Amino acid sequence: MRKFTLLIVIMLAAVTMKAQLTLNGEYRPRIDFDHGNKTLQTQQNQMFGLVTSQRARLGIFYKQEKFNFGLQIQDVRAWGSTQQLVKFDGFYTTVHQAWGEVKFGENIKLKLGRQELIYDDSRILGNVNWAQQARSHDLALFKYEKEGAFKLHFGMAVNQVQTKPYNTSKNYKSMQFLWFNKSFGDLKLSVLALNNGVEDVVINGGSSPKPMTTYSQIVGLRPVYNMGQFTFAANFYYQMGKSKATYYDKADKKDYHVGMSAYNIRLEAAYKINDNLKATIGFEMLSGNSETDTTFESSKTNNAFTPLYGTNHKFNGWMDYFYVGNHINNVGLNDLFLMLDYKKDKFLAGARVHYFMANADVMDKVEYANSGKITAMSSGLGMELDTYVGYKYTDGVIFKAGVSGMFDSETLRVVKGNAAMGASNWSAWVMMVMKPTFLNGK
Repeated sequence: MRKFTLLIVIMLAAVTMKAQLTLNGEYRPRIDFDHGNKTLQTQQNQMFGLVTSQRARLGIFYKQEKFNFGLQIQDVRAWGSTQQLVKFDGFYTTVHQAWGEVKFGENIKLKLGRQELIYDDSRILGNVNWAQQARSHDLALFKYEKEGAFKLHFGMAVNQVQTKPYNTSKNYKSMQFLWFNKSFGDLKLSVLALNNGVEDVVINGGSSPKPMTTYSQIVGLRPVYNMGQFTFAANFYYQMGKSKATYYDKADKKDYHVGMSAYNIRLEAAYKINDNLKATIGFEMLSGNSETDTTFESSKTNNAFTPLYGTNHKFNGWMDYFYVGNHINNVGLNDLFLMLDYKKDKFLAGARVHYFMANADVMDKVEYANSGKITAMSSGLGMELDTYVGYKYTDGVIFKAGVSGMFDSETLRVVKGNAAMGASNWSAWVMMVMKPTFLNGK
């Protein structure tokens, strides 16, 4: 109740200060049909699932000569999850963004508080906008941006000190990143370095576990080159440091953290066929761990790349089989893709085709059970087709819909486990996005 009271006060204040305020909203209901989304069906002729969810947002953004301020409240829920005669409803409404930004001169800013992080193509840092709840971070962000020169951002988040336990699930304990961006004519180059610390424990030779922070790092770059109708882009990222996993060394009778050595490479080329149609072809590789290498040396290193805080739904198929809360510390992924996007007047449509392969060996568990031999299966995981259509009804209102299908392989069924052979795996969605602007104080 206090949150809504605060919003009413803000809206009343906005009436008197509308020249300096932007007050906007969003309402986004979506119907999702699930018949094999994120994982394969476990039986043939299984009934599809259907759920309707919605996101409602109200945001206020204030601009002044010396500082900026942003507050965004959101309510995320599934239809039917709340009683009609509701008594308590405090779990759905949250603060998605709440930040203050101070300007030190023309080029330097310091932004503090809860905020979205969107960098480059969102592979490592993105706001995961497809998820109704989306992602935001609590951190301090220093920004240096000079027109015609370069951009330099440094972000720092410390959620708990080294020796204290930290129990917020799926959250980092400490995170810092440095991002540099500069244009060289038609070439744009971004460099990213990120240090990620997660809650862990150290065993200390069998003594009581003690809280600690385990760190890993991602470093890499993204060049984007525009040449007339063509656009060429690439990602090169390397992940190192330590994994939360440990191994026991018999020689000195101690536990050690598993090291990390993983990589992500993405190459893509886009061609603007005409004013309405664009085609993109590309290939992405995310390294993984081999299931056929059972040596002790291989257990010391984690070769599976993890995109950490990126918008993973955007990249490897909209059915979310890979890196959307799954496929972590696994056999990795090779993804060959083709994308078509069409837009004319108020209508838009498109399709994506992905052919997936395991980056590392997948062990043939049937052969191993029958003969005890460790052999690799075919690397092919299958093909996914994603399609979408959309219609812009008016400014601030758009309708969208999409259908996806996964044409799986025997290897994918082994990777996902307990999957039914010959089952139909598909998903579909229908969504309306309404974004009203109540006040625009630019």
